[in-house]
Amino acid sequence: MKNGNAGGPAGRRQLRRHRADITPDKSLISKLGMTGYRTEQAVAELVDNSIDARAGSVRIQVRLDFAQKKITVSDDGRGMGYDALVDALTIAKHSGRGLGKFGIGMKSSCSSLGAAFAVTTTAAGSEREFVARYDEDEWLKDGSSGWRNFAISEGAASEGRHGTTVEITKAKVPLYPNQVSIFARRFGVRYGPHLADGRTLIYINSRKCVPTMPAIQEGTRREVSISLGGNKRITGWVGMLQKRSVKGDYGVHLYWRGRLIRAFDKFGIRRHPAVSGIIGSVSLDHVPVNFHKTGFIEESPEYARAAESFKSDESVLAVLRECSRGAPEDHDIGGAFGSDPGPLGARMSAQTARKLMAGAEGFSASRNGFGMKVGFEDGPDGIYRMRASPGKASITIRRDSRAFEAFRNPLFLLGWIGIEAELLASGPPDAESFLAERNKRWARFMHASLRDNARGDVHTVPDRIPDYALADELVGLHDRLVAGFDRKFQFTGISTLSSFLHKGYRQAVYTVRTARGAGQALLEEIEEEFDAVLNPKPHQIRTVLDLAKTRRLVAVREDAGRIASTWAPPDRAWFDLCREVVKNGVTLYREELDGILEDLVDRGMADPGRIRAIAKRAGFSKIESYMEGV
Repeated sequence: MKNGNAGGPAGRRQLRRHRADITPDKSLISKLGMTGYRTEQAVAELVDNSIDARAGSVRIQVRLDFAQKKITVSDDGRGMGYDALVDALTIAKHSGRGLGKFGIGMKSSCSSLGAAFAVTTTAAGSEREFVARYDEDEWLKDGSSGWRNFAISEGAASEGRHGTTVEITKAKVPLYPNQVSIFARRFGVRYGPHLADGRTLIYINSRKCVPTMPAIQEGTRREVSISLGGNKRITGWVGMLQKRSVKGDYGVHLYWRGRLIRAFDKFGIRRHPAVSGIIGSVSLDHVPVNFHKTGFIEESPEYARAAESFKSDESVLAVLRECSRGAPEDHDIGGAFGSDPGPLGARMSAQTARKLMAGAEGFSASRNGFGMKVGFEDGPDGIYRMRASPGKASITIRRDSRAFEAFRNPLFLLGWIGIEAELLASGPPDAESFLAERNKRWARFMHASLRDNARGDVHTVPDRIPDYALADELVGLHDRLVAGFDRKFQFTGISTLSSFLHKGYRQAVYTVRTARGAGQALLEEIEEEFDAVLNPKPHQIRTVLDLAKTRRLVAVREDAGRIASTWAPPDRAWFDLCREVVKNGVTLYREELDGILEDLVDRGMADPGRIRAIAKRAGFSKIESYMEGV
């Protein structure tokens, strides 16, 4: 034999076997903290560990020290001895069925919150205290310290003391007083079942977390108990909200082992205004979750079967039927002409406002003894026309007047019209001539206002560019921000260009710009609906998408540039997308850039000259290599 088969069967080669050392690089701990945790999520991981350590009951104290830039989470649970502390520090090692099932949460959450942390613990009944300290800079620089000789200090414990304290210093995340109320409110939802049974107390600084329950209509609550065989069961309840949500705050809270995974999830429920009154709380303890515990593994057979069983359950179907039959209207057009100002103060999305006006029908109303017969039309220019006589008037309103776009709630303008009609009917003798001239001037004013968004007061793209729109799933969030966020913001990039993609992507990275210093506040508004990160670096985006399998990620970026409208015109959107791809590592859309730009230019929606001017002001010289041929 001359083929290297000595001593072996014919045709089989013998290979040398090596034993390689694949000890993780020491940077692993810091990299675990780069997986896209929000501050609240990271702190919740530590609270999970404290709940796991509950011995009958537990008091958990979260302290946010704004002056020292320090976060502390302490409990009076069972605590840990030396061996248990070593296990807790060992990456991916965990035993038992608690909330901290992956053995990654403490290390990754601490590393995401700060560059240094200390774990101090005493087991119940022990007189010894153990302290483990980690400092990112020292750990990476000290060649003598490694995975096999991590330093743990031992000393005498305080008398009667047991439990664990985790102290994070050298904070990597912003800390500010408003977080106390935010954390307390969200933890009231997140840990509602644990807080409700009285065995778990959670405090954020001096504020106690209380279980949060939605306001539901009396008599609509129905229990849900679905057996899937073995120990697999779906439990919870569904009911109807006292008032339907126009901003998406309906659906079910999904829990896993008493811990909130998703709030207002449309689990087995179609997203539609007809069912916007449903609310519920459901436990899916047998369905796998991602290691961040921010979502269920939706590709798993357990999730698919649970969703199918839930939506076909008779209790759920009964509530959905009640929702579909309709509840009393939240917004009464006729009420705007009456003496009750209630409907005028309601916040309303642009989408809801358009539907309200499109379906508006005539009615009769009275104000201070003045009778009005109101109708709607699509016809001539202006806002409305009127024929008046003493004590009464006939008013015809143009339902598609652009004047309604200047108001967050169209009922406000309708109420204004009612007041004006009353005054005109009893005042100037030539009301029709007055209104005709007033309408012309008002129309010119509104047209100029909608065309020039320099002040950012109008919340649409200039001139209503055809075939160009905000991504459907962002419309509700956009309108909620318009109604309740007091700083400037702008959706851009794929947020407005998703319909121009030539390929379908299961994952989407939407971008929203805001002014410097406003990013954290905007992030907190967004993260109730989407996974969101503030000023993410390329590795953070890739890690979140790859590890957490996030389907929809919103990248909040603070920007010194002028923000004129709440979603960017095509020129700006394409430039921002190009910059995200090149500078910030969002490679999902790299192959799409040329095609999108060519499409926009062909339709006359983008001007290469304007894009180059934007790039020049931003100092982004790499733009030219992506604009060849246009």
